[in-house]
Amino acid sequence: MRSGQLHQSLHAFAIEAAQALTAATASGAEVGFDIVEERARLHRPALYCYRPLTSQFVARQWPALRSLPSAATALAELAGMPGLNSYLAAHATPPDDDSCDHSEAALQCFTARVFDGADKTFVLVPERFEPAYRELFENAVEQCNDIALLGLLRGVSTTAREIVLGNGMLLASLERLGSVPPDPAWSRDDRPSLVVAVDPGDDPDGVERALAQMLELQTAMRLYAGGISLAPLAWIHSGGSHWRALQLGGGRTDGQVLLVAEQQEQLCNFIATVARRRPTAGALGWALRRFELGCERENRLDALTDHLLALRALLEPEGAGSGRLAGRLAALCAETGERNDMTRRMLRAVALEQAVMAGEEIAPSTPDAGAGAVASEVEERLRQILRDVIAGELRGDLAALADARIYVPEDDAGIGHVGDFQVTRTGTGRFASELFATPHSSPRPGAGDDSVFTHPGSPHGSWEAVEPPTDELRTTARG
Repeated sequence: MRSGQLHQSLHAFAIEAAQALTAATASGAEVGFDIVEERARLHRPALYCYRPLTSQFVARQWPALRSLPSAATALAELAGMPGLNSYLAAHATPPDDDSCDHSEAALQCFTARVFDGADKTFVLVPERFEPAYRELFENAVEQCNDIALLGLLRGVSTTAREIVLGNGMLLASLERLGSVPPDPAWSRDDRPSLVVAVDPGDDPDGVERALAQMLELQTAMRLYAGGISLAPLAWIHSGGSHWRALQLGGGRTDGQVLLVAEQQEQLCNFIATVARRRPTAGALGWALRRFELGCERENRLDALTDHLLALRALLEPEGAGSGRLAGRLAALCAETGERNDMTRRMLRAVALEQAVMAGEEIAPSTPDAGAGAVASEVEERLRQILRDVIAGELRGDLAALADARIYVPEDDAGIGHVGDFQVTRTGTGRFASELFATPHSSPRPGAGDDSVFTHPGSPHGSWEAVEPPTDELRTTARG
């Protein structure tokens, strides 16, 4: 059988490779290593583990291994196997050029898998060889290449068994995962988190598309609520117990969002809407990217400038010197009777930004008090505006729309004309109001001991929560 010949040729090559690698280390060649932080759970201290970089050592020694007598036979057995691309995609970096010798790349990858974790003495034992051979055989011969791309979405949890998002993507609790990636971030149990599973499909660029799909989900969830981000690494799992890491990014993960089963349809619609209508160009596209950059900051005060810059791009085209940002933001996000209070809070946010930029000592930031409440509300108002723009609730020139809301008399019921805009009061609720009712509570800022509240020129006074507006003003270009 072809499988018996393949096993025999690969085993013979592995024996010679073990001898060659052992001889190389005895001659002074060193296997590099990395220090991996194993974060402890709860209050236990972090541990640091030594991880040999065996695959890099095999790559440096590959010219010598390639010249071994058994290499030619092993390469001949691998040549022409239909699933080599799948094997390389799951267990190594595929060659960029289709003309590259995939059989040689697969043999090098197989060698690294056989001796994974070895540092000085490369001993061939069945416990190393057989799992590596099974991975190769299932992918390259049987083409059992069921690949799953997994990510960890932190800051959100669910009471449902799983939430199916469509397009081969679902959310599930970490406890349902039978095999966990070798990633310290996945072993922590002190924050809510969900596993994101994406099916890359069989296309050659399926993994890249799955990664993009996962990042689109992160964007949608950041627009859904604060403190939600993917863990820095995504992991590909393909048969056996092998895992391969892919870089994602990371961000602030202090969210406490709970998804219930009844929200599945609404959540799916929201995610699909964001994927379909998210802005990518102009001021709106820039503001969304700046919003996400702020969400990646671990410190809320560090994110304040990012979010204020995004708001200025949308609402203050004249420049920060005009001083119109606070009033316009309040006009779009607050009821008429609450606008003055919100304007004062946004002026405090601007003063806080100046204090941070000046290097003033700011009290520790929390989402519920002091400076943390200021930064949290700015982020939430930016999130609110971006959601409404994506949903089509806010359209056109947002600065002009805000000015229209400010200057149209309250007793002007129905329709009024301001410049080139037709302003209509409607009684419709906000986009997906039921969806955001559970995770979104209005920020409850309070005047704390933060130095920004005694900063010269800063307004004073206590803050009250502001409920989301029920009436909307929608604009359409006339003519």
